[in-house]
Amino acid sequence: MHHLNDPAAPGIAGEFFVADCSCPDRDFITEARALVERCRTLFAGRRPLYWRFHLSDIANQAEPLRELLGDDADAVLMVGQPPTGDSRLATTAWGLDSPQPVTVEQTHGGCTTSQELTHYRLLTFRRSRLQAASSEQQMTEEFQALRAVLKQRNGNIADHVHRTWIYCRDVDNHYAGLVKGRRDFFREEGLTEKSHYITSTGIEALAAVPSRLVQMESLALWGLHPKQVVYLRAPEFLSPTHVYGVTFERGVRILFGDRSWLHLSGTASIDKEGRIVHPGDVRRQTRRMVENVSALLHEGGGTLDDLKLAVVYLRDAADAGAVEEILGALLPPALPRIMVKAPVCRPGWLVEMEGVAVHPRGDHRFKPLG
Repeated sequence: MHHLNDPAAPGIAGEFFVADCSCPDRDFITEARALVERCRTLFAGRRPLYWRFHLSDIANQAEPLRELLGDDADAVLMVGQPPTGDSRLATTAWGLDSPQPVTVEQTHGGCTTSQELTHYRLLTFRRSRLQAASSEQQMTEEFQALRAVLKQRNGNIADHVHRTWIYCRDVDNHYAGLVKGRRDFFREEGLTEKSHYITSTGIEALAAVPSRLVQMESLALWGLHPKQVVYLRAPEFLSPTHVYGVTFERGVRILFGDRSWLHLSGTASIDKEGRIVHPGDVRRQTRRMVENVSALLHEGGGTLDDLKLAVVYLRDAADAGAVEEILGALLPPALPRIMVKAPVCRPGWLVEMEGVAVHPRGDHRFKPLG
């Protein structure tokens, strides 16, 4: 299944969103080649600001995929998160249909993908390799590299980073170190529950190199006024994250003159006290998860119909049919989305979803995006 949003849609002109799974075939290369070619057709000559691949056997598949991608390989993030069907790989991508091209640059031991718009600058960053041994140390190293990239561009983490995706090997064992490394780093940067954190997904995934316990990709923006950034919390539905010792925002609304972006962190079946809702029942957890997502979107002036891209994470791939049945009834039918096997940070959470929404209700006081 793959989707591309209508570039003529009111208020969201100039953005494209893709989610696709490979068609099962005789080998990985055959599947991957067809998927990459299909994506490039959908991109229509445009380069996405981010492009990710979720692989069923990353240790054996990463290098062949890099060779297949050629010049695009450095700008792509690969994670070991098997699609829940028979496919060997799935992909998600997002970009802007702008006359300004996307550029890729190697810097600070990683790769930046950036786009200069008339009023704003957008940048994603991913670190290529890490030297540290523990998940705590690797998380710190990831953020230190990001800080160096931002400083080079007269930016900082508190003001310019609005979304991170953090992938953790064996989340049941290594997530605690990730949390501590991030919390300590944020404290140094002045990010606390009294200021703000960063919208983020923290989820299990393998890296191609077994010693890589943490991988992070970040989205940063320049040119925003502080009032263009509104954090989404929906306190009647979800607790603040610091209640159970973690440090991220539930979501963020970024207002432009012509639209709003709503980036949602990984969202599970949780209540306003921070407790797991419906332990052991994946169907009821899925419904509560969507209810929480809807509450966050509502706080940002949007609805489920405004979702443009989603990734659904399952602890047990055997639950895919039950979860898909419910999502098919609750989510927009044309929503670009994929489902992968990726345990959530608490064993009791059986399903989680992250998403990006766009709606045309911006704020005329600010410059348009495009």
